[in-house]
Amino acid sequence: ASATADPDGDGMDNNAEFLTGTDPSDGASSFRITSATKEANDIRVTWMTGTGKTNALERSTGDSGGSYSNNFTTIFTVTNTVGMITNYLDSSAATNFPSRYYRVRLVP
Repeated sequence: ASATADPDGDGMDNNAEFLTGTDPSDGASSFRITSATKEANDIRVTWMTGTGKTNALERSTGDSGGSYSNNFTTIFTVTNTVGMITNYLDSSAATNFPSRYYRVRLVP
C-alpha cells in the first residue's frame, strides 16, 4: 500500500505507523495519548507506542482563557519501549492553574 494510505482508518498513514512501530492493519494500534486521569493531586498520562522506540512526553501551560501555546517542554522520556502502553505521573498537575496540555512525540 501507499505510504500515505491509512488502511485501518486510525488517522495515521502507513509511513507514520512504520516510524512509530505500530500496526498499520489494526485501528487500535496507533501512537497517541489514550488518557489523562486525575489521581489525587496528580495527573497520569497514558499513551500507546510501538516497541523498541523512544518517546518524549511534553507539556504546555494554558492561559487563563483555556488556550495553549505551542511552547511544549519535555517532562519525561522513555527509551527502548517494551510494551504497547506507557504512562507518566505528573506530580501536582491537577492543582495547577492554568491547565496543562500534553502531547507525545517520537524521538528519532
